[in-house]
Amino acid sequence: MLNEVSQDKIKLFIVDRDPILRLGLRTAIVQYDDFTILGEGDISNQTFRELTQGLVLNVLLVGISTDSQTAETTSLEFCQQFCELYPQLPILILLPGTFSTRKIAKIKQLGIRGYCHRNSSINTIIEALYSVAYGNLYWQDTNTEPSPQLWQKVLGRLSQSGRIELATTLSRIETQLANRDLSDWERVFLVGRKRELLAARWLSNRLVAEEMISPEDASEAIEPTDRGELIPIPETILNPLPVFADSANRRIFERVVTDIQLGLINKTDFLLEIDILQPVVQKKLCHRLLEHLSDTVAKIPIADTLEQNYRDYLQSLWSWAIEDFFGQHYGQLSPTEAELLQIALADNLITVEENILADIYGIPDLMGYLLGKPGLKINSVNYQADASEAIARIEFLLHNLIIHLANGVMQVILNNFYDLEIFKAKIFRSEYQSDRAIARFRNQISWKYRQAKYFNRPQDIFESRHLLYVLNSGKIRTLYIYASRKTELETLTGLPWLTTIAIETRDAIAPLVRKLIAYAGSAVVFVLTQVIGKGLGLIGKGIIQGIGSTLKDVQDRPRDRRKP
Repeated sequence: MLNEVSQDKIKLFIVDRDPILRLGLRTAIVQYDDFTILGEGDISNQTFRELTQGLVLNVLLVGISTDSQTAETTSLEFCQQFCELYPQLPILILLPGTFSTRKIAKIKQLGIRGYCHRNSSINTIIEALYSVAYGNLYWQDTNTEPSPQLWQKVLGRLSQSGRIELATTLSRIETQLANRDLSDWERVFLVGRKRELLAARWLSNRLVAEEMISPEDASEAIEPTDRGELIPIPETILNPLPVFADSANRRIFERVVTDIQLGLINKTDFLLEIDILQPVVQKKLCHRLLEHLSDTVAKIPIADTLEQNYRDYLQSLWSWAIEDFFGQHYGQLSPTEAELLQIALADNLITVEENILADIYGIPDLMGYLLGKPGLKINSVNYQADASEAIARIEFLLHNLIIHLANGVMQVILNNFYDLEIFKAKIFRSEYQSDRAIARFRNQISWKYRQAKYFNRPQDIFESRHLLYVLNSGKIRTLYIYASRKTELETLTGLPWLTTIAIETRDAIAPLVRKLIAYAGSAVVFVLTQVIGKGLGLIGKGIIQGIGSTLKDVQDRPRDRRKP
């Protein structure tokens, strides 16, 4: 990725959401003979993949967009991921002039080499590119800000809580505006409210001479601690997989490797076994599984037999991964230790098969596609092997398979070898190194599978869907896809069957209950307004009339006149 700057031209890649800005930068920079622009792209996974496919750069130029909170967060995440994957690559970012000084301070902690304002002259940007390309830092206007006065500091401290609340309200309004179901009246109201708050924020910033503390300052997009520690070591750059003759397979495996490199932060509603691992170990484990699978696909033509025996292959891949995991992180096993490991594999096979392997969806489709079967059927529609829909579905199935197998590996570790000090020190996250934390984690995992067995899985069967774990921008997310599960529904018994009956009962009576509640609410409103309200009104009116009559009688009463 990084190439030493020599007498050759400085190689650039421009990334920004605005195509007009990219065009302007490209047109201006090409006027300078010392620079070569190798490409440009927006803030997207496609651009990230292009940059990670062997491109040799001297500087990466990234524009941070603040058109919306989502755009800003995505741009900052893009920079953070590159700083983690390629800490040696200089990155120059273009910031808006109103960017928070707190965010700039946090951006510096990520390893960004410098920044310029987006409206800077081309000469300033060229100067910054030269500076970062040759290993220097460039922070535009870092020392030009006037220091706040004493009264401004005091006012800032006194108003801090209110300014935080104002920023939180702004963030909530932006979230509400993203809802497409808003009525025109609601949208107009929220836009007006947002305009008022922005004006108040501007005035507050000028009074206290500092930027407002906003929720996004502590967001995961620029906060390294949420993604785990920064990883400035070369071993996190995963090795490429074998090159396939089939272009679709090669493209799929290259994308999955990139997805693993971006990270495996769990953003699902479920706890996963690999959550206990350090980020580096997570990536290595998933990459080793993907590498072994690619070796199988590339070397063993078993397209006709694997479809019937894919369970056996999953078990063999799982057992191989555990042995390889021990070799990677424990070391050479003695004969006695190797025998104990085989006993543990045999003891845990049924549990892993029931909880994990049996729940992996689409293995026949996935293996058949990778082994050369023409086309793929999705929702009763046949797609060609190189169709974008087929490739996307295979990527999702491959994500799901790798994550489930990695969980299966860690389930054996958690069930049998969680108390090994070498694992606590080398592979577990720091918050899971105490015996109490590990025991709590194991209990939560155990409860997750009980809940899945009796509640979640029957609901998925009843709703004709399958749950997939997929990778997206360095995060593990859930994806539900439709598939007929009528046979499984008919075989449910016991508590899982009662779960489906409860769901069906709720669906049957819920409309009636909602209608009854609506009628009851209308009746209560009628009683309060028409009966009780009018009654109280009549009583009050009578009291007022009585008071008025009394006052009138007093006024009309002849006064006693005493004679002198």
